[in-house]
Amino acid sequence: MRGRSAIRTTTWALVAVLGAATTHADGVCEKGFRDTTAAERGTVTAVLEAVKQALPPAPAGWIILGDDQISVPRSICKDFELRPWGYTFARSYQRVDDQAGREQLVKTAADNWQADMKKKQPRLDAIMARMEALTQKQVAAIQKGDSAKVIAMNEELAAVQAEYQAVVDEGDTAEQNDAIFQEASRDLTMNISVAVNSLSESPGSDATSLSLPAGVKSAFRWSTTRGDVHEDLALVLLGQWKPRTQSSSVLVPRGNVAALAAHAIAVRVVADAGRLDRTLDAIDFKGLANLVPQ
Repeated sequence: MRGRSAIRTTTWALVAVLGAATTHADGVCEKGFRDTTAAERGTVTAVLEAVKQALPPAPAGWIILGDDQISVPRSICKDFELRPWGYTFARSYQRVDDQAGREQLVKTAADNWQADMKKKQPRLDAIMARMEALTQKQVAAIQKGDSAKVIAMNEELAAVQAEYQAVVDEGDTAEQNDAIFQEASRDLTMNISVAVNSLSESPGSDATSLSLPAGVKSAFRWSTTRGDVHEDLALVLLGQWKPRTQSSSVLVPRGNVAALAAHAIAVRVVADAGRLDRTLDAIDFKGLANLVPQ
């Protein structure tokens, strides 16, 4: 199975959690960094612990990947310490109860490919022999300096190569194997990430609106494909947000609240289309909304 992990960050997360210098053109934190205090770390820890508690445990037959621990900022750029601090918690899940079945599907695809190539091999060998003979003739023409013949034989070689590829692609084995790989990859992993004080958020271009519990500002759902994996994504915004463009929103800071407190929350869920609704239902959005009272 093919696939790749997608890791998403925000500007504020980079500033607060990773201590990276940001918006200046020269990339320098002009006022320098300072260590966060024990009280500040305690406040952030309390928020992240509440976020962690709001996320569902692994479903039956699934496991949580990684150490599932929170991380708090150890330093902060003083250029931005009066603005809402950004920090995140993410949880990744993997299905393990049907691993043998998925491995069998992959083996079936490999067996199908080998059987198909075995049937085609005599024709492929014959085409390859013609290709090798043409190559030898072209080498002889090069040695004689016959550029016209070399160019003409390039066209012949290209035609034989196309013929070879046509035989390889012949039939529906590749299409069948694509379907097998999709099934082997389906509903294998999911991820929930919660960004506190994300600077801005944007759903997918084809997103539709979702209806979710009280305290949720807005919610969206859309589909995507990565490799053989078809997934649905949801973006849920809590707290105060305002439109920046037709497809994006920026957080609205809460008045008279410390910069390191939760001002707004963005929840992103990536899961199989058939599992996304159940996963959203299992998240304690009421608990998350309590962190950003309006």
